[in-house]
Amino acid sequence: MNPKHPISLTNLQKTLLITLYAKAIESACQDSILKDRFAAEAIEQIDFDFSRFQLSHNAIVALAIRAKALDRWTEAFIEEHKQANVVHIGCGLDSRTFRLRPGKDVTWWDVDYPEVISLREKIYPKQPGCRLLGANILENDWLKTISPNVPTIVIAEGVLPYLSEADASKFLANVVSHFQAGQIAFDAYNRWGIWWLNRLPIMRQTQERLHWAVDDPRLLEKTVPTLRLNVENTNGLPEFVPRAGFWARTAFRLSRGVTPLRRIGQLLLYDFGRF
Repeated sequence: MNPKHPISLTNLQKTLLITLYAKAIESACQDSILKDRFAAEAIEQIDFDFSRFQLSHNAIVALAIRAKALDRWTEAFIEEHKQANVVHIGCGLDSRTFRLRPGKDVTWWDVDYPEVISLREKIYPKQPGCRLLGANILENDWLKTISPNVPTIVIAEGVLPYLSEADASKFLANVVSHFQAGQIAFDAYNRWGIWWLNRLPIMRQTQERLHWAVDDPRLLEKTVPTLRLNVENTNGLPEFVPRAGFWARTAFRLSRGVTPLRRIGQLLLYDFGRF
């Protein structure tokens, strides 16, 4: 039996373990949304007590729906653009590249802190066409590594809400100024969502907080003028919502007619450049 890999990550970086664990649990369900066997295999290789994460059924379903929605946007992009970049920001130990299996003309970039990339290299086998990049996304140098001349989709799952408003805007501006054309997809929360999530036990356990609130996705078009809102998804994936518990489904249904409640959680897709 191979020894498990120890981890040496900051509290912020350890948040990747929460989403990894949630995806592993969800993928063990008979009616799994993600069917992500890679997540289950990954947690078995890490020297960490995942049971300390007391994840509710509703949280696990929500995280799986979020990932599946972002998977679908990514699939649609690379189906339309056979030659493309996929830039997975804050990839952590997510197995999106293995779930989607992009074609040979797609260059996939998994980007995260160097410590995270080092752990990722130990956990996952090499994937043809996938390149690993250890970097601080708030700096500019990492972007110079990636060709700006092909259509590019940037995916940031569970990343931008941890940034300040200024840093989130800086990151978005850096991305759209580097690539000639493409899309960027990410999850966001309005101020009510940020307030609520920061009070959940799982967030207190990580000793990290969410900061960036998006109350109106259209306002980002003014903050970063080259962004153009393509999709504001506040409904998740309706076919999977019944997987949540009764009270979560009821609250979700009642919130649809109230904009501030509907925007507590959002999945946003923007176009930029000559797209």
